[in-house]
Amino acid sequence: MDFDELGEVDGIPVRVPTSDEYRTCAVCGGDCEPDPSFGSDEQGARIAFVCPEHGVQSLVDPFEGLR
Repeated sequence: MDFDELGEVDGIPVRVPTSDEYRTCAVCGGDCEPDPSFGSDEQGARIAFVCPEHGVQSLVDPFEGLR
């Protein structure tokens, strides 16, 4: 998967996939809103993309491949 870098947090690059498909609801095709509060200590950082009508559609790890 290819990523775009959005900047850095404490010297660590924050990245998102270059394809916007992760932001699209599989049910209605609408744009999903990011929810950065999703994740846990065991899973590390995760950003959920949530359709207001159909719930979580994808999870993105902005640090994938950097650990």
